[in-house]
Amino acid sequence: MAETDPEKLADHLDEEADKLEQRSDELEEQTKDVAQDWEHKRADPGVPGAPPRDEDEEGAPPTGAPSGKGDED
Repeated sequence: MAETDPEKLADHLDEEADKLEQRSDELEEQTKDVAQDWEHKRADPGVPGAPPRDEDEEGAPPTGAPSGKGDED
């Protein structure tokens, strides 16, 4: 982008910021939905791989959820 007009550049950047904020809000909502779904699955003893939450896990990441720290070999 070779904009030299500061007003056009500012408008473009404002539009980009709005788009990013909207996408961020969408991702936040999706994350909440997935977390809620995971908790429902953990509460259902018929769902394999979704162990119930231990009482001492307050605030801890869900058990059995991928940690993203290279757990796979």
